[in-house]
Amino acid sequence: MSSDEVTIDVRLLNVAGALTNDSRRDDVEPSFDVNVKLEEVERGADEATFNFALEINTKPSIAKFDVDGMVTVTGGSEVVDKLLETDPETKVPHLLKRVYQQIFTSVFLLSGIINAPHPPPDLIFSSIKSKMAEPVEPEKKSKK
Repeated sequence: MSSDEVTIDVRLLNVAGALTNDSRRDDVEPSFDVNVKLEEVERGADEATFNFALEINTKPSIAKFDVDGMVTVTGGSEVVDKLLETDPETKVPHLLKRVYQQIFTSVFLLSGIINAPHPPPDLIFSSIKSKMAEPVEPEKKSKK
């Protein structure tokens, strides 16, 4: 295996979702808060294993999702180190982006099952970008 090859194997151990409020309002577009934990548990010459946990909450409080699992990266120490570097644009480690891309479908399906709003597919990096972006004033419509 060359150092350019990398495999990322995500294994979900727990996916849970719950409604935190009985009244579902379709006129509310919630935002999402995310708490993330990524912990290295083992590293060998060509492989590293990490535990991860994501807690996703809606604002206003409508639903909560908890996702726990393990991710194994195969491809050499340099590859693992590169994946752990943070993206300068989003301030999120590259590995975390890849993990979220793979777990998104499970969270999306669960949100449909419990009739809760689903988080966006780019949640991990869009929330960071929106905090960094300058506020833009809406265009004023002119009457013609």
